[in-house]
Amino acid sequence: MASSEYRYCDICSNNHVATYATVCCPECDESFCKKCQTHHDVANATKKHETISIKNALKLPKCVQEIKYKCTDHNERFVYFCNTHERPCCIECLKDKLHSGFCSFVNVDTAVKHVKQSPSFLDLKITLSDLLTNLSRIIEHIGANLQELSKQKVTCADEIRLARESINAYLDQLEKDLSNKMEETFTSKELELQNVIADLELRKTRVNEMHADVNIIKDAASNFQTFMSIPEYIKPAHSQENALQSLCETESFNWSSILVNPTSIQAIKDNLTSFGTVRVKRKACNIDMKVQKSRQAQLTATGFFSKTIETMEFKEVYQNQIQDGHDILDCGILPNGDLLFSGRSKKCLIKCDTRSAFVQIDLPFFPVRFTIVDKNNIAVTSEKQLHIVKLDDHNYLLSKTFHFEKEVGSVIIYDNKYIIEDLEGYQIMDSEGFYIKHIPIRFDDSAYRAPVCLNNKIYFVDYESSKLFCYDFDGNKIWEFQNEKLMSPYGLTSNNFNILFVCGYRSNNVCALSVDGKTFREIMDRRLN
Repeated sequence: MASSEYRYCDICSNNHVATYATVCCPECDESFCKKCQTHHDVANATKKHETISIKNALKLPKCVQEIKYKCTDHNERFVYFCNTHERPCCIECLKDKLHSGFCSFVNVDTAVKHVKQSPSFLDLKITLSDLLTNLSRIIEHIGANLQELSKQKVTCADEIRLARESINAYLDQLEKDLSNKMEETFTSKELELQNVIADLELRKTRVNEMHADVNIIKDAASNFQTFMSIPEYIKPAHSQENALQSLCETESFNWSSILVNPTSIQAIKDNLTSFGTVRVKRKACNIDMKVQKSRQAQLTATGFFSKTIETMEFKEVYQNQIQDGHDILDCGILPNGDLLFSGRSKKCLIKCDTRSAFVQIDLPFFPVRFTIVDKNNIAVTSEKQLHIVKLDDHNYLLSKTFHFEKEVGSVIIYDNKYIIEDLEGYQIMDSEGFYIKHIPIRFDDSAYRAPVCLNNKIYFVDYESSKLFCYDFDGNKIWEFQNEKLMSPYGLTSNNFNILFVCGYRSNNVCALSVDGKTFREIMDRRLN
């Protein structure tokens, strides 16, 4: 449906008649005049479709207008929503390789039902509303600070002149120096506050636009359009909220006062070094920020909240004892629920199911680390090689081997690419072994830094320094983390969203850390063996 000031009825146009449309049906992807709408509303195939007035449809944000009810790959109507990949699927999509594994599906009509009352949509509206409130309060707060500074500036200038009248001409230059210092201080502080207001006004404008869009979506968009548009607004909304909270935490909104402390006449006579001092007095802002701290994680498209570190609870699901004599360097969970371990010293993989049945799969090389490719294949590192191994019940099939110039350690799959640890960082290559790029990170001589990749950032542990690191894909360090409760971190994984889980080898525990490196919690310790 083309976007313009008006639209023609598609049915009439097919009959070579130009008639203005009054409504449109997103599911049919067609516009109708009043006459054709009557037929559309009573036909068995379309009578349950939601129609939107052309006037309201044209108000919808462009990203919402472009949402299709049919699969662009197969031209079939969406029937299911895949929770695993967070995307709608038609019948033909279910046959694709992407959805051939263990995916969670829900009927698309069920998924979008009551979406405008869902936690995710309501939270989006609350977030935008709170952002507008916070921005207005902060702008008012800083504006009042500017007015007070103007009064203080007059007071300070008067104090300087009064002090000047009490001394002789010898102090003229000192008066000038102090006045200049005062002017520089006020100018700098006023410019700083004005820049903050300008930034906040810009943020407020952006949030107003999103807020207006969301209100339009609530009033005009179909449930499916609303459902599909939520992720488009959640991320920038939370980004604005996090940025605002970060500015508040860095004291950007603190109240500023500038005072002059004139030197007494006797002090000037005794030890004349300056005409006075100018200092900025900062007072913590007492703005009541409307921020839901429990909403630190982003929302998923299905409308559920991710658990935070503070609210996580754990219970034992499975416990078993691996046979002695195995040098275990890595472990993983296969799609069918079986556990897999790499036994380096005995050149084998150990597979264990929930019935405690162990199967040893002998290999022709010493396995180091591995990652699970799919339900039948894993990628295993060994010295300067990466092997793609197809698993059978008791055997293996070596399907591919990639060779490297340096010794390799940990390996993971991210965005359908292999990320392999070497002694100088992490190498990224595609599934066919073609080099893509290298993430340069200065390591010491030790290896096996288990990495996790989330949102184009790479997280890894360092056993020797007992630290966790976060880098971007260009090799720039974003943060590092260390806590006395976590010693010699070894294994690292995540919830694929907002929480990292790391096991401490010497501290004999498992800890959780937020992906921003700010929230930490020990979740399992030595008392649990």
